[in-house]
Amino acid sequence: MMRKANLWNKIMKAALTIPGVCVDRKEFLSSTLNEALPPDKISKVLELRPAAVIKCSVIDNLATRLIKYHTRAVTTLSTLTGIPGGPTILASIPTDLAQYYYHVFVLAQKLAYLYGFPDLRETDEKGNPQVTDDMMDMLTLFVGTMMGTEIANKALRDICLDLTIQISKKVPQKVLTRSIYYPLVRQVAQHIGVDLSKNSVPKTIGKFIPIIGGIISGTVTYATFYPGAQRLQKTLHTQFDLLGAETSKTKMQMPTDDIEHLVVKALINMSSMNELNKEKKQHFIFHYIQHTTLINTEKESFAENLREGHVFKVDFSKFKDDPICSTQLMRLLIEIIHISNKISVNEKIYLYKIARELNYSVSETEEFLQKK
Repeated sequence: MMRKANLWNKIMKAALTIPGVCVDRKEFLSSTLNEALPPDKISKVLELRPAAVIKCSVIDNLATRLIKYHTRAVTTLSTLTGIPGGPTILASIPTDLAQYYYHVFVLAQKLAYLYGFPDLRETDEKGNPQVTDDMMDMLTLFVGTMMGTEIANKALRDICLDLTIQISKKVPQKVLTRSIYYPLVRQVAQHIGVDLSKNSVPKTIGKFIPIIGGIISGTVTYATFYPGAQRLQKTLHTQFDLLGAETSKTKMQMPTDDIEHLVVKALINMSSMNELNKEKKQHFIFHYIQHTTLINTEKESFAENLREGHVFKVDFSKFKDDPICSTQLMRLLIEIIHISNKISVNEKIYLYKIARELNYSVSETEEFLQKK
């Protein structure tokens, strides 16, 4: 399996050498929204995220246009590189793969920036942008999501949760550290490598047939690129509220350390409401605690309280003015409940009590419960 992961890493590194593959967040958002927004609004988008200024429906429309554009471009190029056939296959296949993943990476970055991700690139001491291991990890997760890999979806969701806690202009180092996510990224890379090995067969056979080979290559490219791009767009849209929608009526706020304390306490309380799958719940909460901005002594204290089954008193009124944190809290509590497999009476009572204090209706709470 490691060979499959290495195959993906080699292809990814090769594609990342193509000029223009790394998208400048500020430049992309400015040029994309230039005609629709005045300069002061553009500045707000760059400082925060598109959702701070424009509606989700507008972002969805922009995303759809980008997907169609890149699908046309990658399909056309794949068809042209597939036409030679015969002996030229050895030269055309690497070109085909490189241009394919060039468009995959460019589109993935654009969609991520539209839906609220900070700049994925790092800068060196001279201020020049560069590709880092963390950026490659993110691209691997985006590609895994396009392929429908559940591990990639889960990791991407966790990162979105982290981004609501650590809002900054670049991906927080605490969120994307290889010590935390690398095992998952490696599994995703293996899945991608296996998929590459399987799906390259029909395209390879097709390239031996002049003209028809180009049609086969273009068709296979379209059949994989377009649905995958839609899958990634849908996933990012689903996480839209986690990445921070902000309107004139709802001001986005960065969660404070106090809010983080309250979230952890609520999760520990919920884990004690049902003894089923206790170890899995504790593992989930330990993982969450490590992603917070709490100091190490606080993390260790909460971990000890979790092991001992301590119950806390939580003042949920502090969440009322922060709908983003309220949504995150409800989603995390639901995660704990679903680990139990079967919701207990105590879990349901505690969840509905919290929901009432956060001003969620019964129907809204039921909707939270139905989403896994």
